Amino acid sequence: MFRVNIENLVRNKLYICKDYHIQPSEIDRMMFFDYETILEEINVLQKEQEKQQQEQEKAYGNLSPSSMSRSIGQQMNHQMESFKMPRVEMPKF
Repeated sequence: MFRVNIENLVRNKLYICKDYHIQPSEIDRMMFFDYETILEEINVLQKEQEKQQQEQEKAYGNLSPSSMSRSIGQQMNHQMESFKMPRVEMPKF
């Protein structure tokens, strides 16, 4: 006989229901080996997604939203400094 950690079972069931839109009753009807196989496949998919995400982060570099907004703000300041107001002279009568 084997032991099943109830907390992990419930946590995994919740995750599957939430992310894969499967009803809890459907998971309860599964044979345990089917359930275990699904969990293994989910783990494989997660690892692949993490690899893809890391590759994208490397491809885009360290472009965080705060650094992007900072560089945009610096560009706008530079443009505002180079912009000069036109001189308007009133005609003399």
